[in-house]
Amino acid sequence: MEQQNDRPERPTTIEWWTESSIHSTKEASPDGRWHIDIRTERDGGRKMYLVNYDLLCSPSGSGESHAECWRKFIESCGEYARRLEEIRAEAEAILSNLEK
Repeated sequence: MEQQNDRPERPTTIEWWTESSIHSTKEASPDGRWHIDIRTERDGGRKMYLVNYDLLCSPSGSGESHAECWRKFIESCGEYARRLEEIRAEAEAILSNLEK
């Protein structure tokens, strides 16, 4: 009985070609609060993503009862809103300086 070999012939060398090439840079402010990721594609296109680490945790509430969880959640919303307003003002000042 003759054995069939259905596999394609395996190359002995490979001539590589680049499917995509992305250069990635991660930058952070000296205090570590602001982070920006910069991706540059081979065609020169650029994408940037900015985040402030102070805002990573959204409001939450915990406790021993539903009511206590809701109270603490509402309190944490107020703190989050205060922090958000401070960081927004900081971001607006930075943008203003960039646009000068």
